[in-house]
Amino acid sequence: MELGLSSFLFEDCKLESKLPLLKEAGIKYIEVKPKERHFDFQDPKYLDGMAKEFKKYGIKAKSMHMPTNSVDISLIEEYDRVWSVREVEKAVLALLRLEGEIIVIHPGSKIEDEKMRKKRREKSEQSLEEILEFCEHWGIKIALENTLPGKTGDSILEILEIVKKFNSKNLGVCLDTGHCHITSSLYGHNDVPACLNDINNYLYHLHIHDNFGKSDDHYLPFEGSIDWERFVKNLKEIDYKGVFMFELRNTGNTAEMLQKVKDIYLKLYRWDKND
Repeated sequence: MELGLSSFLFEDCKLESKLPLLKEAGIKYIEVKPKERHFDFQDPKYLDGMAKEFKKYGIKAKSMHMPTNSVDISLIEEYDRVWSVREVEKAVLALLRLEGEIIVIHPGSKIEDEKMRKKRREKSEQSLEEILEFCEHWGIKIALENTLPGKTGDSILEILEIVKKFNSKNLGVCLDTGHCHITSSLYGHNDVPACLNDINNYLYHLHIHDNFGKSDDHYLPFEGSIDWERFVKNLKEIDYKGVFMFELRNTGNTAEMLQKVKDIYLKLYRWDKND
């Protein structure tokens, strides 16, 4: 179980400026967040330059998050839905240029009118069908992320229904521990460690962060109320082979945060080895 970090931690800075700190902290895997003035996923020359920078610092771009600048694959208006699909596909091509493997996708955003939930999911699945065909062609895997309450895909069960419907080796689940903790607290679903048993063979990717089951705080593990010892034990039981990808909110000094990430990972890693 290798250590990884989402560039969400320093999304307000140019990604290349933080690579020396990642190397120093011993982080070899990264999930890239495409965002203006952070990582320009639509500039081929920039992408080629970043690919060289990653290699220089011994870092692999394992995954890329879908763009979040109004991109929503569940939109009902066809023009907006198709535009969103194309933006995701551009991110896939950017990931290929970095020799990455996984594109993380949200099945949809906030549903203002619950009467439209079914229609929004249908649109999401229509978009996923198109994106999946694109990803299968290029050999990229999709990790469908469970979302926050009130959004398409806000439960593990719904995420699983969608993934199983397509029955493709290129489509699996990205378990977001913070989102799962909130929805399980609000809706009375299985808690985060138990969710691992539900998704088992469909788990392709992780977003690791903590909270107290109320807000999407993106805390470090042990700063909230998720049972991390049981989580790691269950992760071992299902034989997860992917990256332990931290997705954290920056609360100050980046170097200090990275040291905390490393310390916590080593603590969890020891549980993984010694249990």
